[in-house]
Amino acid sequence: MRLIFPFAIATTAFTLTYGYGPHPRCQQATIPVKITAQPRVITLPPPKNQSELTGLITNMTSLRSNFTTNVVHGQRNLTATYDIWTFLCLPSNNNASIVEFAIHGITLDHTYWNFGGEGSPHNYANVALNAGHAVFLFDRLGAGKSSKPDGIEALQEDTKIEVAVELVKYIRKGRTGHHFQQIIGIGHSYGSLLLNGIAVKYGNLLNATILTGFTPFTGSINTAVASFGLKIAAEQNPSKFGSLSHSYLTISNEQAPFYYFPYFDPNILRLATKTKDTTALGQLLSLNTKVATNYTNPVFIVTGAEA
Repeated sequence: MRLIFPFAIATTAFTLTYGYGPHPRCQQATIPVKITAQPRVITLPPPKNQSELTGLITNMTSLRSNFTTNVVHGQRNLTATYDIWTFLCLPSNNNASIVEFAIHGITLDHTYWNFGGEGSPHNYANVALNAGHAVFLFDRLGAGKSSKPDGIEALQEDTKIEVAVELVKYIRKGRTGHHFQQIIGIGHSYGSLLLNGIAVKYGNLLNATILTGFTPFTGSINTAVASFGLKIAAEQNPSKFGSLSHSYLTISNEQAPFYYFPYFDPNILRLATKTKDTTALGQLLSLNTKVATNYTNPVFIVTGAEA
């Protein structure tokens, strides 16, 4: 991999309107995505209650844990079709040759990239649009307005990688109604992990890759997961997540893993708490990272000093 400076690094957000003049032109669509993947075989039922989940997370993140070894057994073939919610924005001149393909992180949805709304200094999508790039956002499988499959058997890393790959191919073929010369992948945290997975399996599918909140060092993963204060999503917020299986989880301590005291605006933490989404047990138990030996296109990595 060789390094490239970012096309537009910030924290994202854009308006959800479709307009002309000074506003970007945006279109949303729910796309049926058919994939063939190889998720792990995980012999673990959803936790019955919060006490069982807390015990499970404690076992998973302990220093001498062999929890994953005991419950993850090889891989299986999966063919499925999922509905993925997408949002494409074009700059006002509608003349973009580059589209940024953005993948959000864990316990988030696409609104990570339009955080704070129109005019917010934390709005990455507006920054990218002002730079003349198009932006393609989507809710990852299991998040936001996209399909919510089984949170252990289906909602795993390999499945999410294949969904993202099919979306890139969809864009590349001009299926959005627009043709771009370059597709640049940009990820945050777990989204960066998925982009790395795309590079491992598919080489130079993307013209360049931007990884934020990413490091190949895995020694702190257990500490990070423990700091989330994971809760059963349906119990933590019944009005928003009440229909989900107990295999879907949400974070209860946004500050510990994401905001380094005292260097953040408390209003940002409050909004992040209000807009958080879910993760799932299958997602946590299938974390994997490898070196992308067949990827030779540009890459740029941005990681916080206290990560």
